[in-house]
Amino acid sequence: MRGCLGFIFYVAIATAIVNPARGESIAIDPALAKIIEGAKKEGKLLIRSTPASTLAGPEAQAAAQAGIKATFGVDIPIEWSPGMAYGPLAAQLFQEMQAGTPASTDVLALTPVQVVPYLEKGLFRPIDWRALMPTLDPALVEADGKALRVALSLPNILYNVDAAPWAASINSAADLLKPEIKGKFVTTPFLGGFDALLAPDVWGLAKTTDYVKQFATQIGGFASCGSVDRIASGEIAALVLDCGGGWPNNLHYRGTKIIATKIISDIAELRYSYITIPTHAAHPNAAMLYALYMVSPEGQQKVMADYNGFDLGSYPQSYAKAVVDGEKAKGVKFIDVTVDWWKTHPDIDRQVVDLIKIVRP
Repeated sequence: MRGCLGFIFYVAIATAIVNPARGESIAIDPALAKIIEGAKKEGKLLIRSTPASTLAGPEAQAAAQAGIKATFGVDIPIEWSPGMAYGPLAAQLFQEMQAGTPASTDVLALTPVQVVPYLEKGLFRPIDWRALMPTLDPALVEADGKALRVALSLPNILYNVDAAPWAASINSAADLLKPEIKGKFVTTPFLGGFDALLAPDVWGLAKTTDYVKQFATQIGGFASCGSVDRIASGEIAALVLDCGGGWPNNLHYRGTKIIATKIISDIAELRYSYITIPTHAAHPNAAMLYALYMVSPEGQQKVMADYNGFDLGSYPQSYAKAVVDGEKAKGVKFIDVTVDWWKTHPDIDRQVVDLIKIVRP
């Protein structure tokens, strides 16, 4: 009798469509139903992140929890706590795995820079994402299912509209070397966005090094990519390069016209952030539902776009898609900085250290 009831359950749930009112649906087949049942048994999800990172902070997690409940019919409490930057957090998770202790976060958001060093070290759980969501764009799944694209970043000038009106007229990297804007902008301590220029098929080592030597004489200090509030207040006029690109579309700043961004035509990059699930995650099924919701149309809008500004640009009404398409219409050519791209450029990690020494001797 139990087997018969189980069969009826799976047949019924395989035809279920969730969220019909929004016109955004995920069909729940037996494979996904199994994950949902596993998540119910796990009972919670642990998320560690910084508010300025891909997964954002507690408000974003509350939105994700509500979305997962509406989409999959399971209310999974998300326990959020502040975490370190991507690199240090990945290193801590790897140490936990080696020590045989449960992961301190069930979901680890990283960029290719942090993903690639751990691909062959067993840190990430390989998942057949398209078996769980057949409509998922295959391009979003990388590294044999170990990394799932969740957000897009476009390195840019992030500036205060009133304090740095000059930023709107910057079109090329050479424009940043103009004497009249010397000292009027800051950069990140790790030269975010400049690393990809080192690739031989982009600028190469010699050209990038020469440029950074000139750029170093122009900067007025350093700030993190999470300094948007300081820019909005006018304390910092402009950040070159900001890591994200979507802050004007973030819920907090959307429609305010206080801050703006400008993509530099010859430093145009599509940089992806990924959701990875540690092999030692304590709540892996809940983590998979979280990831699936995040890449759904609703998750992209209600979490990624609202709290990061940018989503993946995968759906027709995407803000990121509109920005990228607009730049391409101007003739801008983007570098796709994916996991596979980073794997084929192994010297960048070493070379960027020397670049950083130029601006921070």
